[in-house]
Amino acid sequence: MFALLLTTCSDPVEPVFRFETGFLLLEGRIVDQEGYSAIRVSRNEIIFGNYALLPVEGLNLVSIDDAGNEVQWSQVESTNEYRPPADFKAEAGRTYYIRAVTPQGEVVESEPERVPATVPIAAARVQFEQEAYFSEGLDRFVPAFRLLVDLDDPADDRNFYQWQYTAWQTIDVCASCQRARWRNGECIPGPDTRFVNRWDYLCDATCWVSSRGKNLNILSDEFSQGRRITGVEAGREDFARPGGLLFEVEQYSISKKAYDYNVVLQNLAEGASGLNAPLPAPLIGNLLDRSENKVDVLGFVGVAALDIERVYLNRDTVNGTSLPYDGQIILEPVMPSPPVAPCEGGTRTRQRPVGWPE
Repeated sequence: MFALLLTTCSDPVEPVFRFETGFLLLEGRIVDQEGYSAIRVSRNEIIFGNYALLPVEGLNLVSIDDAGNEVQWSQVESTNEYRPPADFKAEAGRTYYIRAVTPQGEVVESEPERVPATVPIAAARVQFEQEAYFSEGLDRFVPAFRLLVDLDDPADDRNFYQWQYTAWQTIDVCASCQRARWRNGECIPGPDTRFVNRWDYLCDATCWVSSRGKNLNILSDEFSQGRRITGVEAGREDFARPGGLLFEVEQYSISKKAYDYNVVLQNLAEGASGLNAPLPAPLIGNLLDRSENKVDVLGFVGVAALDIERVYLNRDTVNGTSLPYDGQIILEPVMPSPPVAPCEGGTRTRQRPVGWPE
């Protein structure tokens, strides 16, 4: 038996991985409302042995309708996002696709899609739950606000929906310096600040900051054809601090192919773990490189009809307890008063969001 074991043992084999680079990733949509069309374009590269998605610079990107009209899109500075002119919006019933020509010579096109009819939101509301879900990272149940919508599904056609949201809230502090003080738009250390833990600097105006929901929320009307659909979760926001909170709910009517793509994406993102988990379906987009380069292109660029609702709530009135947060403001002890910091950069704005009360 010992001799048999010796003959059947084998040395461990170190696995060999093949790293591939150069594929393109395009994600976004063409929307029938001004300001909501956007496409993100990235190329994967290996940097110091790690995969990274880098913005594609100098892209010539246009959207083309069924009449052959082309609209030029421009890159948003310092991002991988491209947007059309501010007054652009797709027209219901028209067909659109995009063509993106890269500096490397790829010519990426999406499959044409027809803009569906808009399905309005019948009602939107916020429901608070003290133990909304369990976070493994925090090792606790998390209090959160569930954003719910109702809609009247049209009876004459199959409909597919996707929801996203933006949450707005005000901030008081626009700069914080560790072992430094705020001067001339930056944190400047000095010999007298080495033992300073932190100084905070108030915003120079009423300042709002926005954040986008990260969950992927989609629905097919397969089992509710032509009836009212109630209590669909369009998003979820953790109860992380007090004060006002404004939700801008976006309800997109999308194509069946976009819905199928997002179903696979949702399954991959949320994961189906365990020994009995089914194999994931292939993630097939609607993009193709028509150049001689024949580069692999991932992602999906479709069209959508959009309806928007806004819901405001004061978190101070919620009968519940938020996550722990640092609400202490430590101002620099200087006379007559410490300097202020500008409300700018990132997702900050001085402009009052539509729906925020006076």
